[in-house]
Amino acid sequence: MGVDQVERVAPAVGTARSLSEAREALRGYEASALAGVAATLSEAAANLAKTARDLREIGHDESMDAEQAAAYLKKTPKTFRNIVATEDVPRHYLTERGILFSRKEIDEWLMGR
Repeated sequence: MGVDQVERVAPAVGTARSLSEAREALRGYEASALAGVAATLSEAAANLAKTARDLREIGHDESMDAEQAAAYLKKTPKTFRNIVATEDVPRHYLTERGILFSRKEIDEWLMGR
């Protein structure tokens, strides 16, 4: 190889080394960034699962009066009273007029119809 060729190859070798080093550095940054994203997604999934459990426990065992139960079923209070009078809708009597309905039991009743 002549001096001319060596002078042209030397910068190319240096450039190749620089590119290789840059590629390795980028791999490290990429792995670090992906690990951070994975950790964030894992934390978000855990928070969503906890929220879903909390909502299931709180929301489905909620007690409702007749007006709230009617609104939950998207019925007028009068229509709901007629349904309760003719159907076996689960209810809990506090007094003769103080009736409570469980959201969970209403859902189960609907699914069993």
